[in-house]
Amino acid sequence: MADDDDANLGQAVAVVAAGSVSMLVAVGASFWAMEAYGSGRLARGWRWLRVRALGGVTTLRRDLSYNCAMCQYSLATHEEVRTLSCNHVFHCRESDKCRNVIDRWLVQESMICPICRRIPLPVLPWKARPPLSPAPAG
Repeated sequence: MADDDDANLGQAVAVVAAGSVSMLVAVGASFWAMEAYGSGRLARGWRWLRVRALGGVTTLRRDLSYNCAMCQYSLATHEEVRTLSCNHVFHCRESDKCRNVIDRWLVQESMICPICRRIPLPVLPWKARPPLSPAPAG
């Protein structure tokens, strides 16, 4: 009988300990989430995910006959560019030519094309490469 009482007591202690640890983990995760939300880290991370999901990033195989819609410098062979669903093309990586890359612009709260002010939609993988002539503004 004493062995049964000891076993029941051991089980009760294990259940209470497991419940306490679970509660501490849940409270800690809640505090972390509230702090991340309050500092804006959660929103910035979500916006970067939205930008990455847009797709349309290409490494150019040839020079294009028009310029980056943002910095107005040429789009040259071997540069990475992002083509938005509105067909405006921008430098994708920061370089000596272009420090104001499109991804930084799109991470802002209002995710819109800086040229035509349209909301960019995800670009499908089979979308054609950047056109030879620029898209009309507006």
